[in-house]
Amino acid sequence: MAEYNLGMRWKASEFWKNASPGELLDFFQSIEQGADLKSLADHMLVEDEFCDLVFEYLWLLRSEEGSKRFLNDDSLTPELLMKFIYFGYGKQFLSGNFDSNSYFLQVRTLFNSAQSLRILSLAEEMDRDPTLKIHLLSNLDPQTWEAYFDLLEEKNLTMQTLLGIFSNLRENEIRKILLNSHTLYYYLRMMMVSGIKKSGEQTAKEMENRIRLESILESIRVWETFCQDLGERFNFKSEAELSPNKRNPDRLSLVLRELTKIPTLDRGDVLVYMRDNGAVLDVWEETTIISALGNYDRVGKYF
Repeated sequence: MAEYNLGMRWKASEFWKNASPGELLDFFQSIEQGADLKSLADHMLVEDEFCDLVFEYLWLLRSEEGSKRFLNDDSLTPELLMKFIYFGYGKQFLSGNFDSNSYFLQVRTLFNSAQSLRILSLAEEMDRDPTLKIHLLSNLDPQTWEAYFDLLEEKNLTMQTLLGIFSNLRENEIRKILLNSHTLYYYLRMMMVSGIKKSGEQTAKEMENRIRLESILESIRVWETFCQDLGERFNFKSEAELSPNKRNPDRLSLVLRELTKIPTLDRGDVLVYMRDNGAVLDVWEETTIISALGNYDRVGKYF
């Protein structure tokens, strides 16, 4: 940390245009939540060059806890947060081999539930990018889901409107998103049962969308049932307290057997779903499964 207060210098001058990388790093590390952050965020709204500089450092250090605290502070407006999301979108796009779905899977981890809800409040922007909208929805916890439902009511929107966003995505995209978000999968299933108009009150297009989404949810329910059955045979909590070499190997054998039955491209997403549901306990097991599946594809046996 520099002896002088870099957090104050930027307000009185444009030192950041000529500052050394070390000075800038000290500056960003000195930022704490509070008045300084609010002032910084306000300046980002009126000075595009400064805003891009801040985003550059946030993007480079996006895995750091300090960056995540910054991105989840109320001082950053939803508009600034959207600008940051598309700043990163552009960086990834220019890097080549770009997949928007994979990018949004990555970027959603930067925001907590409350901040995701603030971004979702930008209705017009959300309507332009349904993929981002769905990924942000997958961040919502039960409390913020209720707040989002209230937001829909305020805007005179229905549950059918919410489900309509899935009509713009391919089935494999929807399936990938839901496998990577157990909470969103769970709420969609609840909504299909209780929150949607009866069949006779739906248009043909709405009915088509509902049938399509029900089919996708049912395909994921197979894995939900598998995890539940596994949980009845093995105590996940007790197993997690044991060292890997003392856990019951039959559980991983069953997981591996099921994963080999599905296409290679689907295995990673199903593995994420199993991990989120407790059937796969930790990084060690996840790594072991991935390695075993790779061996199976190459030589026909796990180890």
